[in-house]
Amino acid sequence: MSGCAYALDLVAEEKDLPRSSRPVAQEILRTLQEREATVTSLQAVLDLTVRHGGTQEYRQEVVAIERPDLIRLESIGWGGFTSLVVLSDGRRLVAHALLQNIFVEGSATPDNVAAVTGFRVAPAHLVRLLLGLPPLSIQVEKTELYGPDDDHAYLLREQESSFTQRLWLSDNDLSLLRGELYDRQSLRLRFRYSPASHELRSLLLEEPLKQMAVEVSYRSYNLNPELPRELFRIPQPAQGAQVVNLDAGLAPLLRFP
Repeated sequence: MSGCAYALDLVAEEKDLPRSSRPVAQEILRTLQEREATVTSLQAVLDLTVRHGGTQEYRQEVVAIERPDLIRLESIGWGGFTSLVVLSDGRRLVAHALLQNIFVEGSATPDNVAAVTGFRVAPAHLVRLLLGLPPLSIQVEKTELYGPDDDHAYLLREQESSFTQRLWLSDNDLSLLRGELYDRQSLRLRFRYSPASHELRSLLLEEPLKQMAVEVSYRSYNLNPELPRELFRIPQPAQGAQVVNLDAGLAPLLRFP
């Protein structure tokens, strides 16, 4: 990442892209959909390297997620103690800083997710990325596919959605290499899996406008565990907690990326 400001990145219009032939489109969509069906949930210990504004810091997170949009993230501080818990049940989003006793809550919108994580994505997008999937779900009957473009990428757009994804796929087996997520026409997120494989190894997330990057390494993980619903139950604020309402436009008082 450089210190230069990013230019505004816009997704190409459909009229400027070649339309994939029906057999090619069906093969790509079917392959992506079949892989999506093989992963539903994840428990993992993640090592995070966060780069932002010329600084770099390391974090460790314990994560439990389940498609389509259940999230529990626990930040592990010094001594192995949990310092921050982030929860979403797909409708509500909360973050509780245990030491400061600050309780942040709001609707699970991309704007509120950005306030808590630094990335303007929906909870379902984050769940899918951590599972090694494209951020937008693949529905053969509803997903429009264009490309490949001059950069060998495919554009996938779901009907009646403001989000579009641009994906680079392996020529060998159509495995996902990297991609971009757009909201309407503006680039919101870049992501890359390395090494490219069907196993969870390393994920790089970049937020171009904020010039922030997070490298996610999977220290250990368990795919498709049966997760108890209690993990994702939205709690009430702890007694005496300072409550910050994200829906009221209040900025969290915590130090997020």
